[in-house]
Amino acid sequence: MKTTFRIPLTVFLLLVCAYAGAQTVTGKVTSISEGSGMPGVSVLLKGTTIGTTTDADGNYTLSNSGLPTGTLVFSFVGYGTEEVEVANRTQIDVQMTEDIFSLGEVVVTAFGVKRSEKTVTYATQQVSSDELTRVKTDNMVNTLNGKIAGVTITPSASGVGGSSKVILRGNRSFVGNNQPLYVIDGVPVTNAGNSNGQPNSPFGGSTNVDGGDAISTLNPDDIESISVLKGASASALYGSQAANGVILITTKKGKEGQTQINFNSSIIASKAAYTPDFQNSYGRTTETASDSWGAAAAGTGDKNTDEFFRTGINWTNSISLSGGNEIAQTYFSYANTKATGIMPGNEMKRNNFMFRESAKFFDKKLTVDGSINYTSQEIDNSPAMGLYFNPLTGLYLFPRNEDIMPYKNQYEYALEKGYDRQNWYNNEDIRQNPWWVVNRNLNESIRKRYLMTGSAKWEFNKNLSLALRGNIDHLEDSYEQDLFSGTVAALVRSGSGQFILNTQTTEQKYGDALLTFTVPMESAFKVDGLVGTSITDSYVTGTSLGAGNGLKVPNLFIAQNTVPSGQVSNASTMKLNHTQLQSVFGNVNVGYNEWLFLNATARNDWSSNLAFTSNGSFFYPAVGLSGVLTDALDLPSVLTYAKVRVNYAEVGNTVPIYAPNPRNYLDPNTAAIVISNVLPFATLKPERTKTYEIGTDLKFFDNRLSVMFNYYKSNTFNQFVRLTPSAATLHEVGYINAGEIENKGFEFQVGYDVVSNDKIKWNTALNGSRNVNTIIDVASDRNINSFVLTPSNNTNYQSEMHVGGSYGDIYGYKANRDAQGRIIVNNDGSPSKNNAFQYIGNPTPKFAAGWTNTVSYGKFTLNVLVDGKFGGHVLSLTQAYLDQYGVSEVTEDARAQGGVKVNGVDADGQAVEGADPEAWYKAAGGRNGISEFYMYDATVVRLREASLGYTLPISNNVIKSMRVSLTGRNLMYFYKKAPYDPELTMSTGNGLSGVDIFNQPATRNIGFMVNVTL
Repeated sequence: MKTTFRIPLTVFLLLVCAYAGAQTVTGKVTSISEGSGMPGVSVLLKGTTIGTTTDADGNYTLSNSGLPTGTLVFSFVGYGTEEVEVANRTQIDVQMTEDIFSLGEVVVTAFGVKRSEKTVTYATQQVSSDELTRVKTDNMVNTLNGKIAGVTITPSASGVGGSSKVILRGNRSFVGNNQPLYVIDGVPVTNAGNSNGQPNSPFGGSTNVDGGDAISTLNPDDIESISVLKGASASALYGSQAANGVILITTKKGKEGQTQINFNSSIIASKAAYTPDFQNSYGRTTETASDSWGAAAAGTGDKNTDEFFRTGINWTNSISLSGGNEIAQTYFSYANTKATGIMPGNEMKRNNFMFRESAKFFDKKLTVDGSINYTSQEIDNSPAMGLYFNPLTGLYLFPRNEDIMPYKNQYEYALEKGYDRQNWYNNEDIRQNPWWVVNRNLNESIRKRYLMTGSAKWEFNKNLSLALRGNIDHLEDSYEQDLFSGTVAALVRSGSGQFILNTQTTEQKYGDALLTFTVPMESAFKVDGLVGTSITDSYVTGTSLGAGNGLKVPNLFIAQNTVPSGQVSNASTMKLNHTQLQSVFGNVNVGYNEWLFLNATARNDWSSNLAFTSNGSFFYPAVGLSGVLTDALDLPSVLTYAKVRVNYAEVGNTVPIYAPNPRNYLDPNTAAIVISNVLPFATLKPERTKTYEIGTDLKFFDNRLSVMFNYYKSNTFNQFVRLTPSAATLHEVGYINAGEIENKGFEFQVGYDVVSNDKIKWNTALNGSRNVNTIIDVASDRNINSFVLTPSNNTNYQSEMHVGGSYGDIYGYKANRDAQGRIIVNNDGSPSKNNAFQYIGNPTPKFAAGWTNTVSYGKFTLNVLVDGKFGGHVLSLTQAYLDQYGVSEVTEDARAQGGVKVNGVDADGQAVEGADPEAWYKAAGGRNGISEFYMYDATVVRLREASLGYTLPISNNVIKSMRVSLTGRNLMYFYKKAPYDPELTMSTGNGLSGVDIFNQPATRNIGFMVNVTL
């Protein structure tokens, strides 16, 4: 083991030193087929650890005293290795030839197994590290948006460090998890979201805490590539964990013969991309009124948002060291991110450490690989979404003719006590002083994550190997909320303030054993595969200090200063959630004449969540067939490559923990044992998804044009449906397996090298997808045809799933109309409302597309990504409130033109063409108004990313390459009709999609990056 660590250190010291007395060899490595310089080629002095890599133009410089008589080894993936004697030369140029025996592009598949692309029977798409780091964000998963067909990514509106929701090929589960499984270096990790806090609620002023993505806190500079397995056939080996697809992350490691230090620094400025359209012509009704329905008055409100929102700054610095020889390789990195949001007080600090060591022993028969990844993250004052503890309600609804500056300059009266400490013109619960909220309604989320992964692989011979792998993914989350004395009485338990503290620990342990084999055969057939077993053990526990009756000593936010409710403690311990999944699986690949390939997969899971049922074991099969027609048939020369694919697979989805045998619990208010009111579910089955997929991969004109197309259809049944059981059972809640959701659609990707010569290269790529989601059944055999996904909670909308509808359908209030469809107008000029919920829209896009262009000229590279989501409808309750309070531009226009233009009738059937604006909007707007008036087209087309990079002409013994870039993200909306960005979501869980309730605006980001390789 001493050698393992000494060699990389030696290489590093040799790099830093001046190599006194050493001979220097320089040269250029080019491709014999294209004639251009090859960057990243490994140049190694044979038999030593001395090496380097070529720069962006294919040039290299190597210095060492052993060079006069040594041999240089040049190697690059997909090319044959070249060995050249130095023989006292100081200039050695090399031309490299593509390996004609290579099977093609290598892709990463399930369990991290690398396979030739031509042998894979399902669709997969890879994203390189360059794509992930070209335009950085504070959540790496957002960089995938618009780049992968069939993947929908919706960021939360919760400020810097917020999570994102990732959906592959549509939602499948009524109440279960709909997000993919995340796998790092072949091993699954826990998907515990990105922050911890209070539960989401439409009006609760929540932070974004339910669900999320497991890779949001990773350092993108540590990622080698990401592979997305969208279909069930691709992810079937992972069984019930991967019902919604898999995102495979391959991290970087040290490379043989290469010692490099990489430094990356970026600074990004963010501004609000839009603000609501306000009026500035009318003031308050009276001096004490809270609305702006008064007489004409010169307004000063045009500066309110400018006074509140600030320029956010994201500064990220990372450094990595990698090196090694043929025995051992080392990779170490550190990244620091400091970001401020556009809202005052919203800040994030993140530190990432990674260490990875790989080594080979016993004549390279044993390969050992281990890594430690540690992340610490602190997010202060995540913007609340909803009406409460949200500064935007007070900011946006502030009377338009009043000056807001006195309330900014003095948001509190320091000498006052209790509820009178806040300086504000009213004490309405949803509208506090914006600067009071950001300075005196504080929250803090802290996450610490330890991810430790290890593997050992023994090669018995070239046809048989055994690998043992495992990881521990440990997360510690805490959330604190400090509400100062002076917060309005409706939101706190006492005039002394309120303190809430939640802590949660999540740990997942995983281990597997994989026996991979190749059957030695001297025939046209080739057979290989793997068999294995795995175990996943997870638990979640935590404690909570609730609000109680507030604080004893004002504004002292510690646990012992809280006042319990009566004789019962306001502290509680979270129920321990402990699950275990045991599995066996196998995969066989059969190839015929290097053009026809058959893949068969089988997996059996045993889940602890199905204890106390007769369904503890469940089996998942998958089979796929692909053929490379250009290798089997004599096709026109214009067609370089043609592959067709077809597959079928079954996978499952996990079931709720303890559902078969619900537990009793201790009531935190009475300290009494409460008998569960949930009916035991002894016949519970896991959800099951059956998927069919066909596709093709085509390449034309010597690979200049490439086309990929997939069509799929999946049906998920055995849904988890809630019902009210018979009174004779003495239970209030029960569940059944029922229901079916269908997703079907297509994906395509087209790439074309428009220009490719020594001076300029231009590549363009277009991807697109369409998914149709249909609720086939809920529980028709029990006369249940609908399911509430997000309850209304005393508002004017909820999300429901009805037979024949789609996942996430929004139901709300409509106006009453006559037989001709004209709105019925009340005598006071308000619209007549139908108080029954009706379908008003669905936020899911009907079609999504991304268009990428990369142009290289000399040392300049320009990258541009335009993407669009077309169709769907979203609801803006922000706009409804702006109209209700008379602060919107819409209300100004209505007053200026003498009324609201209406195609309506009165109670007597007489035509009505106009209505009083105040009466109309006070009734139609707000949380209980007419929802259909506030549904908007969700279509958005934007300039998602742009970057212009320049490689400086610097290359010497110290600096191998240096690159500077100007970057931008979300720079321009080419088309957007909604008053907010429909891509943003209030929740990364299943509900609250397509709804805006005073969400923070999307941001426009411009930055500068420097990349240095030593």
